[in-house]
Amino acid sequence: MPKIAIINLYGGQPNTALASIMQIVLANQATAESFDCQAGRLPRPRKFDGYIVTGGTASPLEASPWRVRLQAAIPEWAKSRPIFAIGLGFQVMATSYGWPVRPLEASRDGIFPLTPTPAGWEDPIMVDLEQATPVVEKRAWAVLPPPAATGSKSVALAYTSNGDIAAARFTRNAAGTVFHPEARSGGTAGTILARFVTGVDAH
Repeated sequence: MPKIAIINLYGGQPNTALASIMQIVLANQATAESFDCQAGRLPRPRKFDGYIVTGGTASPLEASPWRVRLQAAIPEWAKSRPIFAIGLGFQVMATSYGWPVRPLEASRDGIFPLTPTPAGWEDPIMVDLEQATPVVEKRAWAVLPPPAATGSKSVALAYTSNGDIAAARFTRNAAGTVFHPEARSGGTAGTILARFVTGVDAH
């Protein structure tokens, strides 16, 4: 049975996201352990088969030790294990791979459409996202496409209705969404985390 490390970026703030993520993991025949990243807790290397990094309300660019450690840890984890990042976690993941992250002029908090890219239609965990699927956004930051000079195999999987990045795959093992697939929105977004978990192999 795969073991998933959930990297909690909400700190001590009340939220329903962590419980929803945990429920999805357990419902798909995996076990999970939560780590309070902002309190300085991160999992030991290679102890887990996969990682999920949650959303949160902090800045993805702040100079706090937790953010610096997480930004450095994500590419290391992804060298050997699958990792999926959500919201704030996705923004930190983007910075790990050199994608620009900028504050929005106005926060987005609600249900919005998105537009998959051709790569999004073929991605193993995004394949059933329909055109303009409603998804839950709760954010004050945007992930932008990388500069043309960035030499990598990273690819945008979907765009938000605001024109920035909704989902991306940065490496074979590292992907995520700026929206919250663990939140119910009436669309197919909820299948993303399930597909991620069922794709994690136990080591």
